[in-house]
Amino acid sequence: MCWKVLLVLETSGGGAGRHVIDLARGLSDRGHEVHVVYSGTRIEQRFANEIRAAARLQHTRIDMHRAPHPSDLLAIKRLRAYVAWCGPFDIVHGHSSKGGAVARFAAIGHSAIRVYTPHAFRTLDPSLNPVLRLTYTVVECLLCWLTDGVILVSEEERNHALALGLSPHKLFLVRNGIEPVQMPKRIEVRRGLGLNENIVCIGFVGRFVPQKAPQRLVNAFGRLASRFPHLRLVMVGDGPLAPELHQLAQRLGLHRRVSWLDNTHGLEIMPAFDIFVMPSLYEAFPYVLVEAAAAGLPIVATPVGGTSAMIQNAANGFLISDTEELVQALARLVEDPSLCRRMGETSRRIARTYTVQEMVEKTCAVYEELLSRRAARGAENNDGQGTLSARGLDVRKLRVSKGAKA
Repeated sequence: MCWKVLLVLETSGGGAGRHVIDLARGLSDRGHEVHVVYSGTRIEQRFANEIRAAARLQHTRIDMHRAPHPSDLLAIKRLRAYVAWCGPFDIVHGHSSKGGAVARFAAIGHSAIRVYTPHAFRTLDPSLNPVLRLTYTVVECLLCWLTDGVILVSEEERNHALALGLSPHKLFLVRNGIEPVQMPKRIEVRRGLGLNENIVCIGFVGRFVPQKAPQRLVNAFGRLASRFPHLRLVMVGDGPLAPELHQLAQRLGLHRRVSWLDNTHGLEIMPAFDIFVMPSLYEAFPYVLVEAAAAGLPIVATPVGGTSAMIQNAANGFLISDTEELVQALARLVEDPSLCRRMGETSRRIARTYTVQEMVEKTCAVYEELLSRRAARGAENNDGQGTLSARGLDVRKLRVSKGAKA
């Protein structure tokens, strides 16, 4: 059976954008008709290139703002028009909080099942003030009434959804996966960075934003730099915290020992790393975890979304909760190269089980389950109406009979 699927997202880049591209391609490869509606307000060039290169995908741009905005009503109106014009759709699947909200409102009154993938609830942010936390919680719970299914990408995110009060029977777990990739040779990448084989390289890949907490790693590296002269730090990414991070490295005297790379894909540089660090405040299930594992790296990370699946503590990495633990974990790995190698091999074995194919197949299984539920509800309603109608006919006959008899 072929479906007509509409995927909607606001943040056209990062993990959510990559997830949508992979899902859209996977669905299309399985014979389904796939439409993608995306916003251009935060679009990344890589996403734009890939969506245009996907010949079998139908796509259009409807701009949305990340935060609540008066233009949200216009976005919903435009998306409703798209659904009416290009539909009917079997599935409308919104991604990220804004894309999920706009998609679910736009699908009201249509026959499509409504699916939502948050890609990290806003309420996961520990720095969120209580008023905003309550507001976002109420919104998520209310929107759940308009939702047939919510797909979470990690156990941590699913547990958080339950804590918010979302209906358990609407929750499904589908972890992210990556395509098998041919990574560049380590020696070539390191040569490009000016690193010889005696250098131990610690790496970070991600946006320079408060959620990713890159300053934690720069501070930890500052405490290790004098102790380990052969240590280097490579920061791959960009974002609003970039000036602050550069100033921090300058104050700590690290400017000659830190490399800053933007507009670079993480997989292109990870072979140069010896250790990967993810010090985030919160996550759903970031792709960099799977990529770092696939690159055969030991991983040091905070216990956020996805780490329970990707990191076996002390087997292929360490879970840390603060800068002090981060310093200790890094020092242990730097001092023991054989431990790094063993952990890296374990990471590589774990990564092999997280594939795009499995992610797409499990998403299709969720769609099938939700469509079956919708069909079952329709059958029950039809049966109920049929029974009532039959009873009504019996009553009318009884009344006519009594009247005739009278």
